[in-house]
Amino acid sequence: MTNNDAADNLLEQLARWSNASLSHNKRQLRQICYQAQRGTCAYLHCLYAGLTGAEIASMSELLNRQIPPRLFEFYHETNGARLFEGQVSVGGLVKEFSRDPAKAVPICIEQHNLIFRAVHPDLHNKGYFRIGSVSFLRQDEMICGPDDQIAILHQETGMPLRHYRGIFDCLETFAREMGQFWTAEGDFIGDWETIDHLLLGTGGTVQ
Repeated sequence: MTNNDAADNLLEQLARWSNASLSHNKRQLRQICYQAQRGTCAYLHCLYAGLTGAEIASMSELLNRQIPPRLFEFYHETNGARLFEGQVSVGGLVKEFSRDPAKAVPICIEQHNLIFRAVHPDLHNKGYFRIGSVSFLRQDEMICGPDDQIAILHQETGMPLRHYRGIFDCLETFAREMGQFWTAEGDFIGDWETIDHLLLGTGGTVQ
């Protein structure tokens, strides 16, 4: 069963960039805040059509990992996410690869984990898998454990920068914190040093 409150909280955070009420229809692609200055297919945020239970089971089989409950709910709501021009992204199940920019598809979570297994065999053996990235200045890794806990790993050191109770907590927090650096029209008004200080600071840690 989908945790509607968690999904609604994330949609509420993203609604400030929407000129209309955000659709709660999880079977639809939701592209938020069109950025004409960046191209005909550019949006600040993108939530993909949610997966069926059978499709999530297929993803689980590809990853050789059980999808924990809160992450299962997330994928039922949206097949991955692309926030802040892709600076915060969650990979998803890619059913059909395409180079057509008009066809919105998530980053392939299966490809994420081919690399993750090789680079972090210790974490892989403990049941962790990579679900996405945070790439404001580096390509920090977003990983999920068998208990649904989310951690952000520093790209260079591999040390955890942040922890979250689940994926919705993670994305809602990023939407709230990073929202100050983008206008309602989707223009970037922040500076990268301030963002990096926020990412590295202990104040951003969610227990």
